[in-house]
Amino acid sequence: MSISWRVPVLLLLGVVPVIFWPHPTTVGKWLVVVLAVVLVDLLAAPSPRKLRITRDAVAPVRVGEQSESVLRITNPGRRMKADVRDAWQPSAGANENRHRIVLVRDQETPVSTTLNPTRRGNLRASSVTVRAWGPLGLAARQTTFELDGDLRSLPEFPARKHLPAALAKLQFVEGQALARQRGQGTEFDSLREWVDGDDVRSIDWRATARRSEDIIVKTWRPERDRHVVMVLDTSRVSAVRLGDVTRLDAQMDAALLLSALCAKAGDSVSMIAGDLDVTARVVKPGPRDVLREMSHAMTPLDANFVEADWSSLGAAVTQFGKKVSLVVVFTPVNPTVLSESLLPVLVSLAKRQHIVLAHALDPDAHELAQGRDSIEDVYLAAAAEYSRERTADAVRGLRSAGITTIQETPEDLPMAVVDHYLNLKSQGLL
Repeated sequence: MSISWRVPVLLLLGVVPVIFWPHPTTVGKWLVVVLAVVLVDLLAAPSPRKLRITRDAVAPVRVGEQSESVLRITNPGRRMKADVRDAWQPSAGANENRHRIVLVRDQETPVSTTLNPTRRGNLRASSVTVRAWGPLGLAARQTTFELDGDLRSLPEFPARKHLPAALAKLQFVEGQALARQRGQGTEFDSLREWVDGDDVRSIDWRATARRSEDIIVKTWRPERDRHVVMVLDTSRVSAVRLGDVTRLDAQMDAALLLSALCAKAGDSVSMIAGDLDVTARVVKPGPRDVLREMSHAMTPLDANFVEADWSSLGAAVTQFGKKVSLVVVFTPVNPTVLSESLLPVLVSLAKRQHIVLAHALDPDAHELAQGRDSIEDVYLAAAAEYSRERTADAVRGLRSAGITTIQETPEDLPMAVVDHYLNLKSQGLL
């Protein structure tokens, strides 16, 4: 049972008879009258228990985008005025989930709730509550239906705004040394006339025989279908907040942009994520499915407060075989973790593939190193400077082992990783 705002208003109207008949029994009689009217209205209200309610599947969306939850309510009984509440968890962003509707007999009525998810993950709805009001709108019968719903909230992809610029750079790189490479071991592209400096092995003798005056050579397109593997660290170091996002979210953003570009470039993409063990894996999805499969695999990931087992993650990378061209490891340059477990794994992988370590920096770290206003600020600045020096030493050690390190803020990291990938392609190092 539920009552509306009209009941308190009715009770307040009891002041009028008290003014004209100022007697103690007047108040009691008015209360009895109001209660009787409310009871009659409640008994006249139709029961919502016989309603049939179904929920349409909710389309997955990225954090910050809109989706829609649609309930379909069929009323087998008499006409009713009803309030419907679609109960989603708060992070689903169902801010306007209460609906006043009229349910007609034997008709299906759709009820739509807009969802604006504020965090990544599988978000749920647990129930639907219906209040059927009486003809006077004073009292209502209320019933709650257990009706589960799911919304898959995919990782936010703010770096998507950089995709047009990244594609333009890719087109320039491929057109530059579509760099027509000459020689063997690349994909045949077209025929053209000989120019000084061409490799004699590229001469097409049949085409030359047909052209008595000119020598014709074959041009070659750089091999595509390179295999790029990304490794996402979900251990404790990925739980650190960098401004408004966690390091894990920043790593996902960069990985998604790199995946989209690799797919456009014709390269294969794979991804593993984990800490003590591999918790998510994507293996060479189709070019059109790369973003979708990567996003769905990343959705349930959370940073765990454990140390990463890099020997296990490194073994997972080696399972992709020897034809991996590039391995991008998304993890911070932590000198302690490097010396204890990560460096031997990276050195072993670097013998067969090009290794890049992508580190999302704290955008406030520079400000911490500049603090001078109080004793606490001085100590904090000293700690930040000490950490920076240790990280710089670790980066020099990685460079000497043939491992590239990219250190940028969460906003700049995606394009920095993409630029390095394009640079490797332009130099033919993949």
